[in-house]
Amino acid sequence: MADVDKLVYASSPVQIYASLFYAEYQPATRVLEYVNAGHNPPMVLRWKDDRCEVFQFKAGGTPIGILEGAKFVPETFQFESGDLFVAYTDGITESENTSSEMWGQGRLEDLLRQCRSKTPEETIQCILDTRFAFADGHPQRDDMTLVAMRVHPRGERTS
Repeated sequence: MADVDKLVYASSPVQIYASLFYAEYQPATRVLEYVNAGHNPPMVLRWKDDRCEVFQFKAGGTPIGILEGAKFVPETFQFESGDLFVAYTDGITESENTSSEMWGQGRLEDLLRQCRSKTPEETIQCILDTRFAFADGHPQRDDMTLVAMRVHPRGERTS
């Protein structure tokens, strides 16, 4: 991260920076090590019986390219079987409808709580469809990026 930050800082005009979420997942241990540099914090949804717990990753630190010599501290998260990981850009939560109301973090979390039986692909499509319906034709002003991952029991293989 420090090397990426140095490159962006050295090659960008003043006041140009980027948020970045970088992660490495170890399937054998189900541990995700990550660094959040100013990005929306991803979340993990974990269902136990009929309850859904939402884990918010730590909020983003310093964006890359904004401060010379910025420090980036890695964090870890321990997944359990069945967990759903969702990372997204602010273009998702800051989508507006024709009344200039933002879709928001709360609506995203509420929708994700309903995705227990969905595949990651179905979850992404559900988010995009719901956000599109909410916008009701209002133009999108920011990029929209989504990543979803479901943790399977050890030894289970999926296509």
